Amino acid sequence: MSIRKLLCLALSVIMVLTVFTGCGAPANDSNSLFKPGKYTGEGQGFGGAIEVEVEVDTDKILNIKVLPHKETQGVSDAAFSTIPKKIVETQSIAVDTVAGCTVSSKGILEAVKAALTQTAADMDKLEKAVENVVSTETITKESDVVIVGGGGAGMSAAVEALKAGSSVTVVEKMPAVGGNTILAGSAYNTSDQERQKTHEMSASELKRIEDIVALEPKNDLMKSWQETLKKEIEDYKAAKGTYLFDSPSLHKLQTYMDGDYVGNPELIDVFGEKAFEGYEFLTGLGAEWVDGVNAAVGATWMRSHTPTAKYGAKGASFVLPQVEYVEKNGGEILLNSKAEELIMENGKCVGVKGKTTEGQPFEVRAKKNVILATGGFGANVEMRQKYNKHWPKLDESVQTTNHVGATGDGIVMAEAAGANLVGMEWIQMLPTYGKGVFTAYIENQFYINKEGKRFVKEDGRRDELSKAVLEQTDAQIYIISDANTVKDGVTVNGSKVDEQLVGNGYVFKADTLEDLAKQINVPYEDLKASVDQFNNSIKTGTDPFGRTVFDKEFGKAPFYAGLTNPMVHHTMGGVEINTNTQVLDKQGNVIPGLYAAGEVTGGIHGSNRLGGNAIAGITLFGRIAGQNASK
Repeated sequence: MSIRKLLCLALSVIMVLTVFTGCGAPANDSNSLFKPGKYTGEGQGFGGAIEVEVEVDTDKILNIKVLPHKETQGVSDAAFSTIPKKIVETQSIAVDTVAGCTVSSKGILEAVKAALTQTAADMDKLEKAVENVVSTETITKESDVVIVGGGGAGMSAAVEALKAGSSVTVVEKMPAVGGNTILAGSAYNTSDQERQKTHEMSASELKRIEDIVALEPKNDLMKSWQETLKKEIEDYKAAKGTYLFDSPSLHKLQTYMDGDYVGNPELIDVFGEKAFEGYEFLTGLGAEWVDGVNAAVGATWMRSHTPTAKYGAKGASFVLPQVEYVEKNGGEILLNSKAEELIMENGKCVGVKGKTTEGQPFEVRAKKNVILATGGFGANVEMRQKYNKHWPKLDESVQTTNHVGATGDGIVMAEAAGANLVGMEWIQMLPTYGKGVFTAYIENQFYINKEGKRFVKEDGRRDELSKAVLEQTDAQIYIISDANTVKDGVTVNGSKVDEQLVGNGYVFKADTLEDLAKQINVPYEDLKASVDQFNNSIKTGTDPFGRTVFDKEFGKAPFYAGLTNPMVHHTMGGVEINTNTQVLDKQGNVIPGLYAAGEVTGGIHGSNRLGGNAIAGITLFGRIAGQNASK
């Protein structure tokens, strides 16, 4: 072969090799961490699978995109906004989960890891934690009004302070706003005669009102409420009314009575008068509502208003409209910032100091006033045990509905600054919560024990219901519902029962009662007898357990059962305030510069909070605090 032919052959081989090695992404070499491209991975969250798309080049994680998912809007948002960002910043998947949404956090991390394993990366290197150097320099800020806590009370206060022309800083220890409010069961209590006219009032409900009027009054305020109610119900009868009657006076009396007369009548008077104003306040900010009213668990009357799913499920509509207003109108929200101490100078509260989640100190001063809106202590086992007097135990074995940040920080800080505490022993258990519960309302539901039998009036007080449940087998019960509660797989408050809950081991669905009884392992005859008893109570107006709140007869398929048990839900005690929401000391004097609203306060709900009253209370007293702290 000639030299010329050999050269031509060699050139051809070189060209072929060049073509092949130039196609597609280069293989990893010792200097490359990733095979460039976009990869998807999947992890398990609270509501189902979480899928992410991870983009990398040869050396870096460039971007992490979370694809559509079924996690709860508002509750899991902090995980989706925080974790991908931290992974990109640190180039490590050894980042902390986000408090309050641990399951979602782990799902995201699992999905990112699954995607990265496809890149031929050194996973040991990616799983190595990156040391975080925290500055010791104190972050200092100042505004007219400083609000500690970003739940419903704090954000309502922020809106009113901004409307009054004050500059506002909200200090929130969690990675997202919302607190317990965003986890609420979608019930806002207020008398609303127009909505309540769509419901009929039974003879037993009318008798309840007449019995309330006839009670011996405990004080002059209660007497005045009764006198007003007596005149209202006389006018109702004279007009031959048949609709479900309600009024602020009835709401006040039921709040006071069902709190065993422990609550402060002056605060309850403000509460009943302004509850509807709080409803209008939320509506004005964008909240929308489903038609009619319902009865939340423990509400004792049908006056619970339900928001639509415009802002998301559960309590999103009770806090996110305020957040939107605050962000659009110049309010500053400091997340991951735990307040640890109120700054007191010459007897006046002038600010707050603490540390960020990473450990950097901060100090935020108020040119006008400070508002505490840090919530209760339902997630603080030590405080629960310290103050508990009425439950067998509230140790770590007893679950809570509260978010992990509900640890009573504001109560501790306020007491250290001289504030008086009231009602700390009153800790509420919610009889129905968890993975087996899909609505807060009871008018078309009833409860059975594991033997298939009703055992309590389902429209009773929460403490009464919880005590009754604790006496049942395994301290667990089934909530029985039909298509009057779950329509086309969705409840009135937007819970997607068929799509997200059925099959989770706690929620069961059947086309017949026989099949439902089989699924939950209760005798069909006893379940059927409970249904007949429920329906007969509607027909006769007399229930063997004394229940009076009903809507429709039970029997419209499909049928549902949800397994549940009591959990710590609300702490009625806290910082003592007056009707202006000013914090009082142990001598009953105002502590200058310090206001409080929401579950951090005591004295409103007495020994037992009516279901649906908390959202009304945090909203209206938050507004009062924001207005007065701006003066």
